[in-house]
Formats: sequence, C-alpha cells, structure tokens
Amino acid sequence: MSEVPQFPVYDRVALMSVHLAEVGVGQALNALRSAPAPAAIEGLRYAQTWLMSPLRTGALPSAKVTGVALIAAWDDDQSLDRYLSHPTAQVYRKGWNARFEPVRTVGAWPGLPDLPRQEKPTDDDPVAVLTMARVRMNRFAPFASAAGPAEREAQRHPGFLAGTSLLRPPGRVATLSLWRNAREMRQYTVGSYPGGHLEAMKKHQDKEFHHETLFVRLRPYATEGQWNGRDPLGRTDPATKA
Repeated sequence: MSEVPQFPVYDRVALMSVHLAEVGVGQALNALRSAPAPAAIEGLRYAQTWLMSPLRTGALPSAKVTGVALIAAWDDDQSLDRYLSHPTAQVYRKGWNARFEPVRTVGAWPGLPDLPRQEKPTDDDPVAVLTMARVRMNRFAPFASAAGPAEREAQRHPGFLAGTSLLRPPGRVATLSLWRNAREMRQYTVGSYPGGHLEAMKKHQDKEFHHETLFVRLRPYATEGQWNGRDPLGRTDPATKA
C-alpha cells in the first residue's frame, strides 16, 4: 500500500472554489462519487460534491438533476491551478468555475477548516452566498415548506444574479446564490423584501430544522466558463485578487 503524502497545513483557508458542470444524471452521479481527496492533493483543505437542482418556482422542490457541483477550499491559487489537470476535475472543465475569498461565516461544517467570522467589507462588488445544512429527518417536511417561499422570492429579487439548489442524499442540502452586492443580498435575507427568508429563519429558530448548518458569504475574484449559457459574474483574472 502506498503512503499518503503529507502536505503542510495552514491555519486558515485562503480561498474557496465552486465548480459547476451541467451534465446528465449518469455523469452527475459518477462525479458525485468522485470528490478529490484532501489527503492526496497538495493544498486542498476540503472538497465535497453535490448534485445540482433548480431553485424551486412552485410549491414542491424540484426533483430534476441538472448537473454536479464541487465545493472546495484551498491554501492558495497555485494549489487550485495544479488541481485543474487532475482526473477528478475533468467533468468541470467545460462548466463554470469560480474562485472566492471567504468574507463572513456563521456556523460550522464537518471537515471544513476555519473561515473568517468577522465580516470583511465587499463595498458594491458582487457576492455569493453558500448555505449548507444536514436536515433532521423528522423536520424535513417543515423545512421544505419554509424554504419554498424563500427560494421563490430570491429569484424575483432585482439583485439576484443566479442560484442553484445542491443535494447530497440522504439528508444534506445546500444552496449557492449570486448577488449584485451585499446590500441587496441582506435586503433579501434579513430585510422586509418580501419576508419569506426571514420567516424561514424564525421557524428554524423556533424548532431547529438541522443538525449542522453553515452560511458563508464569498467575494468572487475570478471566474471561467459558463453557467446556464453565460457567466453570471463576468470574467475576471486570478491575478486581480486583492
């Protein structure tokens, strides 16, 4: 048996990446089982694959699988650059790939290293929001009912750029949403527009839906490829990272 390579570990994640591939169900399921292993890839701190599904527009969650997503955390851009030639990255090469600086975190997630807690300003730049949760099975129906209005309202908000549901059976759910700026994102999440997300938060506080939750705000600084036929954030260069 070959030895597992030992790589240096830094105190804090430098960047997170999101890789979305709009592929068929069979290819998505194969990729779901093929997440890169942090112990085997230099600079990789965390990696998890998810099935993509549309944010709901009706009363019921969508059962449609639209592709596969990889959420990862890295020590530096150079580590991510090297990974892009790895066999497990092949499915994402023709998809949408984005690099983010974590700027605000609430909660925690197994296996994901330390992320910034104190908010870093993002001015009027676009932001992404990643939410991940492990749902209590006896609370799945109330959770789905509360999440519906929030998902529908997000897509109608003028500051909403793009979004997707992420699923990892049996009980892990996530969402990725992109916003024109943090001010408009907060107007949706904790403001009065039109209140579905705030109501869902109150219901969760009354009787928790989840075993574990994580909310991460991210500042995009480089993107490549297309999602739904376009790059919702526009193309930038990794060298422009602040």
